[in-house]
This record gives sequence, structure tokens and C-alpha cells, in this order.
Amino acid sequence: MKRKSAEKRLAILKAAFAVVSERGYSETKVEEIAQRAGVAKGTVYLYFRDKPAIYIGMVDWLLEQAMVIVAETAARPLSPRDKLAEILNAWSRGVLSNPAVLALLSTENVNQASTVMKRFRKHCLPHLQEMTSAIAAFIRQGVETGEFRPVEPRLAALMFAGAFRAAMLAVASRWPVKNPSATVQELFFHGMLAPAGPARIKQKTGS
Repeated sequence: MKRKSAEKRLAILKAAFAVVSERGYSETKVEEIAQRAGVAKGTVYLYFRDKPAIYIGMVDWLLEQAMVIVAETAARPLSPRDKLAEILNAWSRGVLSNPAVLALLSTENVNQASTVMKRFRKHCLPHLQEMTSAIAAFIRQGVETGEFRPVEPRLAALMFAGAFRAAMLAVASRWPVKNPSATVQELFFHGMLAPAGPARIKQKTGS
């Protein structure tokens, strides 16, 4: 795609992102997106064949940004655990600095997007798989160096993505959690089981 075309496509995506964040996906009209982007309605359709394509484009754009963070973190001289922590922190900062992301990924919008799941899989799933593989590589490295106990890397990577979603859900729901990102990290790295100290051993034996 030529530079000017890429810039116009991005401008439309940013405009759509703003409008959907304010009004919700179902209430958003293509005319509103065009007006916000400063282009004709027909121009929007030159880049996106319909409104579901715009939604998929926005999600794909967010995934691309998330993957940039993963790639930049991978290049830094950090331990596997510190890399995962940095990624989670960076993703969280990005969402907290732009709450519109939460609106875009709200239950209403996700359910609406399910009607175009075939296109979603085609355009967004490759980025999700790429991201999962990158996270799994960090975890695999941590297992090999002894920083992590032996786990299945890809499954752990999926759980890492779930941990991020949990942190964002806590933010969106306004739960009284002082630092959702740090709390989720502690749970992800340490789980919920208490250390096997004397009190726990005594309780298990019933003595």
C-alpha cells in the first residue's frame, strides 16, 4: 500500500476508533466515521467494504501495536520474567492512557464482532498467533535457564494473555484493586497456593 493510502487508511481507523469508543459499535454509522476522518463516505468504502471490516481493522491495528511492544521488549537484555512483566506493564499503560480501548473491546462490541468471525480469524488470528509464539518463546527460555519451573510454553502464554485481560477487567469494572497489573503479575508468577511452611504441613496432616 502506498504511503498516502496507508496514511488515509490509518486516519479512518483512528476516526472509527474515536466514534466507536464514544457511541459503541452498534450505534456508530459509517457517515459519522467519514465525517470524523474528514473524508467522503465513499472514501471509507474504498478502504473498508463494510462496517464489520472497520471493526476488524481497528482490532488488528491494536494487535499490531501490542506486537511492536513485544518485539521491542524481546530485544532488551532482560530476564524472561522481566520481559513478561515489562510487556504486561506496557500493555496496561497503553490501555489506561486510552480507556477507549476498553470500550472497543467491550462485551457489546465483541459479541457484534462474532457475526464476522470468519474474517476476524483471517485478519486478526495471525497476529494473535504471532504474539502467543513470542510470549511462549520467553517462557521457554525461562524454563531452560531454570527461572521458571517446567511448564508447557504455549499454554502458559495463553494464560499470560488471560492475565492481561483480567487486569483490564478489574480496571473496567472499577474493582477496588490498588494496582491491577502488579496484582495480576503476582498471581501469574506465583499462583494461589501458599508456601508449604510448618503451619500448612500441620493443617494437611491434621495434627
